Amino acid sequence: MSYSERTQVLLSPEQRTKVERIAARTSRSVGAVIRDAIDDYGQQATPERRRRALADLYALEAPVDDWEVLEHEIVEGASR
Repeated sequence: MSYSERTQVLLSPEQRTKVERIAARTSRSVGAVIRDAIDDYGQQATPERRRRALADLYALEAPVDDWEVLEHEIVEGASR
C-alpha cells in the first residue's frame, strides 16, 4: 500500500508507551499499529475481526482454568 498523507499526532507518554509495546509485541511499526487502530475504529464485529481478536487473546498465553477455579480465585483475591 502506498501512503501519501502525513499526519502529526501528539500522544501522552502513557499512550506512546502503550503503542510502542503493541508494536514490539506484534513486530510492527508504531505507524502500522496506529493505522490499524484507525481502520478498526468503529467497525462492526465481522467474523474476521472476531477471529483476529481470538488469535490476539490466544497470543497472550494467559493461564486459563475451569470457571469454578477462576471464580474461586477471583472471590479469594477480592476478600484479601
